[in-house]
Amino acid sequence: MQPFDDPRRLLDETSLVERFLRYVVVDTTSDPRSDSRPTTPGQRVLLEQLAQELRLLGLTEVSLDENGYLLAALPGNCDAPPLGLMAHVDTAPAFSGANIRPVIHEGYTGGEIRLAAGVTIDPESSPELRQCLGDTIITSDGNTLLGADDKAGVAVIFAALELLLRHPELPRPPLRIAFTPDEEIGRGTNWFPLERFGADVAFTLDGGFPGEVNVETFSADSAFVTIHGVATHPGTAKNKLVNAVAWMARFLDRLPALDRPEHTEGREGFIHIDEIEGNSARVKVHMILRDFEDDLLAARGELVRRLAAELQAEEPRLKVEVEIVKSYRNMRVMQQLRPTLLGTLMKAVRLAGVEPEAVPVRGGTDGSRLTEKGLPTPNLFAGGVNFHGPTEWVSTRAMALSVCAVMNLLQIWAEEANP
Repeated sequence: MQPFDDPRRLLDETSLVERFLRYVVVDTTSDPRSDSRPTTPGQRVLLEQLAQELRLLGLTEVSLDENGYLLAALPGNCDAPPLGLMAHVDTAPAFSGANIRPVIHEGYTGGEIRLAAGVTIDPESSPELRQCLGDTIITSDGNTLLGADDKAGVAVIFAALELLLRHPELPRPPLRIAFTPDEEIGRGTNWFPLERFGADVAFTLDGGFPGEVNVETFSADSAFVTIHGVATHPGTAKNKLVNAVAWMARFLDRLPALDRPEHTEGREGFIHIDEIEGNSARVKVHMILRDFEDDLLAARGELVRRLAAELQAEEPRLKVEVEIVKSYRNMRVMQQLRPTLLGTLMKAVRLAGVEPEAVPVRGGTDGSRLTEKGLPTPNLFAGGVNFHGPTEWVSTRAMALSVCAVMNLLQIWAEEANP
């Protein structure tokens, strides 16, 4: 085995950074209101671009299906079973991903990074910066997110493929590559062609600072509460109007204040008020429910139902509807399916010269639902920080460390024949 532990060398030997800069400028924001597959045309634009790049590298079985799943294969040179590498191409709709202008900050010397739009990134809010002195940092200009989640992962996979093709002597298993759409809105695996993918185990390259490996995620549900009031002209509303907006305000105020994401961390779950729409006659709120334990997640759903029922009892003229929709479940079940996966990941990261840390994801990945479907899919860092907003950034050295870890992982898998 040839350990990879020199990220500077990989930055010189691959087109990692050039690819990343090329990918982030394509607007691939996903849209939860769309029924298209993918939900936005920009995602297919990038997927078609990636398909062409895979063919140019010489990969086989390159296919982009009608649902926006791009698959490819690279034959192995050993008897190990197939291994998958995955990343998603969409960016989160929480902040603009249109007209991204990446800004390169070479030789970071510490302190604040000031962007043109008045946005600042500093070590107080981003302590990871303290580990990046001397690095090249990439940000947006402050008007958009950057898209390191997950185009850093896309670029990392391509850089690893470049190295594998340049060094055919390195042991590698048969590889299955997948780039997916709409992960950020929870649809990343809805129509994933699992049988055609053909891997025994897969790894997502999806965000995270160097050293982070993930074999746990939140379990997640969505809660929709709709309140129908009684509409009437406000000038003659006395004893007639039942204002849905006012009653929804009461409902939201009764949710536990400290149970919101801005007050939680670590293994604490939350109820997040995500979106609200309507008027005095009808108002609907969407909340996301999160916890690492399924019973605690269910309790949050029951709390929503109980508060809604209490509201209905207080004002019988209201009509209050509650719908709880399953999103995904904690992927830690993979530790039962494949108990050695965490150790394999940690070994690959340690060989890259980074101390690994198993961190539970306060969110979900494509791996959450793929694991539930029977394909164990843990996550490996790709280098990004501060996702889904204008302070998102990535160190080029951090991305290169991810490539190192991937190269180590593939060799371990090949030599230990399905560890």
